[in-house]
Amino acid sequence: MLAALLVSPSLFIGFHLDDYVHRYLLSGSQEPDAQALRRSYESPFGIANGDRADNHWQIEAGYAPYWIDPDLLVSLYRPLSELSHELDAALFPRSALLQHAHNILWYALLVAAVVALYRSLLGRTTVAGLAALLYALDHTHGFAVGWIANRNAPIAACLGCLALLAHHKARVQRSLALGLLAGGLLFGALLSGEGAVAIAGFLLAYALFVERDASFALRIVSLVPHGIALIAWRVLYAAFDRGAHGSGLYLDPAREPLAFALAAIERMPVLLFGELLLPPAEAYVFAPPPLPAVMWVVAVALAIALAVAAAPLVRRDRMAAFWALSTVLALVPAVSTHPNNRLLFFVGLGVMGLLSQLWHGVLENADWLPSHRLGLTRILAACLVGFHLVISPFLLPLTACSVALTAPAREAADAILEAGEGGADVIVLSAPDYYYTKLARPIAALEGRAAPRRLRALSFGEVPVTVVREDSRTLLVRYAGGLLREPLLTLYRAPGNPVPAGARIALDGVSLEVTEVTPDGHIAALRCAFDQDLDGADKAPAPRFLAWDGARLSPVRLPRVGQSLDLPPAKVRFAL
Repeated sequence: MLAALLVSPSLFIGFHLDDYVHRYLLSGSQEPDAQALRRSYESPFGIANGDRADNHWQIEAGYAPYWIDPDLLVSLYRPLSELSHELDAALFPRSALLQHAHNILWYALLVAAVVALYRSLLGRTTVAGLAALLYALDHTHGFAVGWIANRNAPIAACLGCLALLAHHKARVQRSLALGLLAGGLLFGALLSGEGAVAIAGFLLAYALFVERDASFALRIVSLVPHGIALIAWRVLYAAFDRGAHGSGLYLDPAREPLAFALAAIERMPVLLFGELLLPPAEAYVFAPPPLPAVMWVVAVALAIALAVAAAPLVRRDRMAAFWALSTVLALVPAVSTHPNNRLLFFVGLGVMGLLSQLWHGVLENADWLPSHRLGLTRILAACLVGFHLVISPFLLPLTACSVALTAPAREAADAILEAGEGGADVIVLSAPDYYYTKLARPIAALEGRAAPRRLRALSFGEVPVTVVREDSRTLLVRYAGGLLREPLLTLYRAPGNPVPAGARIALDGVSLEVTEVTPDGHIAALRCAFDQDLDGADKAPAPRFLAWDGARLSPVRLPRVGQSLDLPPAKVRFAL
């Protein structure tokens, strides 16, 4: 009840970002655009199916930037989570409040499952009670609970916790039926979200440290149902050709093992830092240099300090060793994309169990504690538990509503639709992010508004842009320092596969040519040759040009032939 109450302000924040795309995909619309988008995305949890024709269509329709990798595949297989959104679409397609309530219901179920798990593993003790309370108050859960489109996270975490609980009960009661149920619950968790693979780490740690009555061989045999679930899930993933390839934002360990291993070294300390304290893990992506480097060093130092502080307890107590190893193993699947607190549902399960045991050891002056009264273990346990008991309850409602700060993306879509009234083409010269343009068509369809005839975006991100008017139909767009230097903008193309100079993209009404690249492979200049006069001298309506003015997408006038227009870097704006 407390967890649901703290995230309840999210009931009133409306739809945001991918919520519109999900609603459009699941609306049942038979319009060609909706059918083509569904084919290209394959599900609400994808952006590209790896087909070159479909990826090119996305550029034409304004859903993808012109630099998309022609073979890009980002398609995640989450049929159970998708089913939950289909239920929304069938029962209350226009009610954001009820869809948020659906999210909160799953979060409440998750916390109930976590309470049962801690009680079962730690007994009816204050150790279990504190661990459950810390998990329920954890501010890192807020964003995923408050964002309708991210419902897969609490669903997968809930089913994953139930799988671990069923496995524990199966081993205590020596019940084959419960063991099979545990495997089935893990399979369901995996079909809800890939992050549930973290439960495999908990199961391994359980076999190593918690269960001691059976031989090691029997303990490993008890994991067979879970192994079958993992194999079946991966077979389905391969059969439906799901996964990620060609993106700089998603890493598939099966397709790119070396890149995944390097990412793990970089991202695991940052994710642990986001779970334990502030700032959130996503600050590592958004903060300007040198702050990310400083954050990484501090994160590594905190991880080492926690390891040293917990070492005496972990050496003495098998349950503490279970939480510690489970935490480390749960961090591994979370590194498949850039650090973000919304990836920490499983990591927090291990962390809160360990912190509760540490704090109780301090309170009871346990014999494993170092002799000096103000030792590292005492100070660190007090700081971390205090933060999660005192600060997290105030942060959780805020983080649950934080997706509402992306409202400028919705405002940008409205500006595009207003500019495209009357069937005109809309050319976006600069915008902070993909969402600022890709939401326009779904919102138009959902709200019965007219979409632009054609939508083209020529730049995203914090790069100064200069637009040179070469003639009445041709623009040369220059990017100071090159495009795609922000990590989040590598979603549609990995840095290791840059667009070469001379690359051409032929679109309806315009031909694009990359004329220059920087020495490190970033696009430096783009020539745009349009089929019509840009001042409206032809019979067709003149294109409407928009650019980011620091707060919104605003209409701009093109320079005269031979002159140029300088546009400032398009920085993401967060506002309600």
